[in-house]
Amino acid sequence: MEGRTHYEKIIGGTSEDKEIASGELQTAFEEQDTRLAEYEIKKSPEDLEIIKKTESLVDKFVLKYGGDPKPLPADNIYILKPDSVLEISHGKISGGIFKPLVLKIGVEQQKSKLLFVSILAHELFHLKSYKSARFGQSNEDIRLYRSGLSMIDLKNQSEEGGEEKRYFDDLEEAIVAECTKKIVDEISKDEEFREEMKAVVKLRDWHSAYYGISSEEAIGSGSEIKYIVNPQDKVADVLAFSDNEESRQAYAAGMIDYAYEEGDAEIVERQREREKLYKLLDNLITGSGGKLKNREEVFDEFARANFSGNYLPLARMVEDILGKGSFRKLAEEFSNESSKEDDENLPDN
Repeated sequence: MEGRTHYEKIIGGTSEDKEIASGELQTAFEEQDTRLAEYEIKKSPEDLEIIKKTESLVDKFVLKYGGDPKPLPADNIYILKPDSVLEISHGKISGGIFKPLVLKIGVEQQKSKLLFVSILAHELFHLKSYKSARFGQSNEDIRLYRSGLSMIDLKNQSEEGGEEKRYFDDLEEAIVAECTKKIVDEISKDEEFREEMKAVVKLRDWHSAYYGISSEEAIGSGSEIKYIVNPQDKVADVLAFSDNEESRQAYAAGMIDYAYEEGDAEIVERQREREKLYKLLDNLITGSGGKLKNREEVFDEFARANFSGNYLPLARMVEDILGKGSFRKLAEEFSNESSKEDDENLPDN
């Protein structure tokens, strides 16, 4: 019964083993996650509507890139109390969390609908990337094997828990971050989010103009501003401060820098990973001898591999341009070695 829940394949074992494992994944998919439930806030009708809109847009992009977006029950998305993810992850991450094997998402309650959508979309893109599982040390040990482009290699099964290496991990994160930016741009056209986004863009433009940089280099750290607390009120304050555009830019820049220091401004996530991706895309364009025209065209190939699970067209393109063995080299360059985390194995709920 491969393909139940969001898993396309289970690697290893007999047909009977796979049938049992698929049933276990299905059970975990349907059961409540008790750890997330400890911090859960009841969803309001408005929350459910925002979740529905966001998932619909995510599914549209996944389809565009050749994926098969399966529906996710609303019960698998947990709205969490502020700072819950920091506690659940022991300080490793904040804002949102994705549990791949059990296919659950947790998103902290936010001050902004737009920020909530951004975090939710990010985790949904992870969830709806291509998925396969495998057996570990026994047929009772079911592990994540592939999530999008990311491929997990168990380096030493004799060690407790096993040390893992995630090939292409940074690349998957960069693809998800880029797709999330596209979702935010798309949903900002919706009346419910339009005015908030217009205010964020206005503040971002003032800030960028003052420093003489592009919006993608805002906050002085190469990071694009994604959200600012109460952006409409801040725009009104800037407009009331002065009729002079340069004075407005200076005032807005100081306001935003202070908001960032106080934790009231957010930047687009995964800057390091996105910069590595941009460099790779540019290298492929340059090396293609004019066959590839722009980043978006090349990015589409990476996104298709991530959501469809089909590496081959991407691998052929990369090796045709960068040479034999270059795709394997990229797997190493974009890998992220880490200890096994709770999310990678079925939890004891």
